Amino acid sequence: MPSHHPAVTLSLLLLLLATIAAAAPAIYNATTAAGYAYHGCYNETTDIPGTVGTRALYGGTNMVLPGGMTVPLCQAFCRADGTVYKFAGVEYARECWCAQALSSLSEKFPDSACDLTCEGDNSTVCGGNLKLSVYALGAASSARVAWGVGAVAMAMALAMSLNLLG
Repeated sequence: MPSHHPAVTLSLLLLLLATIAAAAPAIYNATTAAGYAYHGCYNETTDIPGTVGTRALYGGTNMVLPGGMTVPLCQAFCRADGTVYKFAGVEYARECWCAQALSSLSEKFPDSACDLTCEGDNSTVCGGNLKLSVYALGAASSARVAWGVGAVAMAMALAMSLNLLG
């Protein structure tokens, strides 16, 4: 049975994690002229009993752009034509929803629940199936999370179980 040097094994593990983190789509957090900041991943409310199909971002407007949706495009759309919506949300990789309010029935989920990339920018997250990546106008954003964070925690636990860190 071959013996492995702990430092080599740890180096390979860290290289693997760096590769995963570099390839993982990220939450869009750029400061934009549109003024929106990431607010979180929220569920769509259309399937909740008693909502009569009301959406999480209701009473506004929407756009579906197969093959071309990006977060900046959605944010610009939510400020077009003289109407400035307080919330912009991307869903299902291609849909943009704009509204003045986010339904109180919509629950915040872990960022990883929004797991689809934008069809117009595969490096950025654009919601998920019945999940919205929501951006709020003027909101302070402290969430700068990429999907690779969970992989780092998993690798640390693996390294500790293999006695590579201690």
